[in-house]
Amino acid sequence: MYSFKDLKKDLLVGREIEFKYKGELYSISNSSKGWALCHNNEIIGNYFEDINYLINYIEQVKICNKYFREIFEQNEYESLYIL
Repeated sequence: MYSFKDLKKDLLVGREIEFKYKGELYSISNSSKGWALCHNNEIIGNYFEDINYLINYIEQVKICNKYFREIFEQNEYESLYIL
């Protein structure tokens, strides 16, 4: 099982994440503007220059009334790609 701890480790080394949850596409990606959490290619929140700020953000954000962390700790994502 891929945990939230694994996700944080991958982000800290520069990897990007794509996953599907409740039939919707989400991603954590890096661009020239910084790191961002996206839903169907639209940014949720802000761009973050420092990955640690993004990690702090996703520790607090909810997706469909569920904390981001819980989705990974409870293995509720439908698909997962680590880029």
